[in-house]
Amino acid sequence: MVDPAAPLSWPLPSADIVGEFGDGTLRLRAPVNSDLPGLVTSSRHADSQRFTHLEKSYSRGDAEAFLRTMARSPVAMLWIVDDPDSPGQFGGTLEVRLVSREARCVELGYTTAPHLRGRGLMTAVARMVTEFLFDYRVHRVQIKANPENAASCAVAVNAGFAHEGTARDAEMLRGRFNDLDTFARLSTDE
Repeated sequence: MVDPAAPLSWPLPSADIVGEFGDGTLRLRAPVNSDLPGLVTSSRHADSQRFTHLEKSYSRGDAEAFLRTMARSPVAMLWIVDDPDSPGQFGGTLEVRLVSREARCVELGYTTAPHLRGRGLMTAVARMVTEFLFDYRVHRVQIKANPENAASCAVAVNAGFAHEGTARDAEMLRGRFNDLDTFARLSTDE
């Protein structure tokens, strides 16, 4: 038996994660070169620009650098969300960032391709990946979002994350301070 107080083993397995979405399949997988155009389109979208540090001129080179950085990161993992309508095509990204090995805590970051927004895709992804993380001894999964980012906050709430509070002026983005809401699920939550 594994000591429950033992730190989290990191990195976690990076295998595909597969579940259901509506009448189809939900799949998280490793990035491939054919994802680059979708990543660029998603990163240039006005909503993505508004709530991230991405540049308006985000290019294929930026996307390639991002994927290289994520592949080598000692503290983050990245999955591509398959487009459920066109398997194998870019539907979004899901990042898992290590917050604390000792506390077995990680944070999710995500984006949905613009043509798939508003359908509940990322809510299903957040639920599915959280269960995957709990299977690998993660105790706390958290999401931080600008309270003005209603879509991101809705993903957290609809995926069963509890709103824990708002950190005032916790982020500097495009020359101004922004609040950040924190949402979390624990492995011990019902």
